[in-house]
Amino acid sequence: MTEQQPDNLNQLDAKLKAARERIEGSGSQELAREGTSLGYGFRLSVELLAGLLVGLGIGYVIDGWLGTRPWLMLVFMILGLAAGVLNVMRVTRQMEQLEASRKDQR
Repeated sequence: MTEQQPDNLNQLDAKLKAARERIEGSGSQELAREGTSLGYGFRLSVELLAGLLVGLGIGYVIDGWLGTRPWLMLVFMILGLAAGVLNVMRVTRQMEQLEASRKDQR
């Protein structure tokens, strides 16, 4: 069994080197670094949802502390949603700038 292990490791090493060469040759690293449309979509969704949930959580805690249920939760939900929308706008602006710089390089 110990004699087969180095052969298996050598085969695995050869496969990994071949895969790395294919990735470097196809420019996939650049694509992975810059992101994909699906990745940006998930990021925008998470930004919006996170703002909403944080606002709801803060409002719920303060409402419980002050005994004003559900009014502060609703107020902070709206504030959280607004913060989420601002984050989505900021990320979208960054994506547009990245796309413009990519077009300029071509």
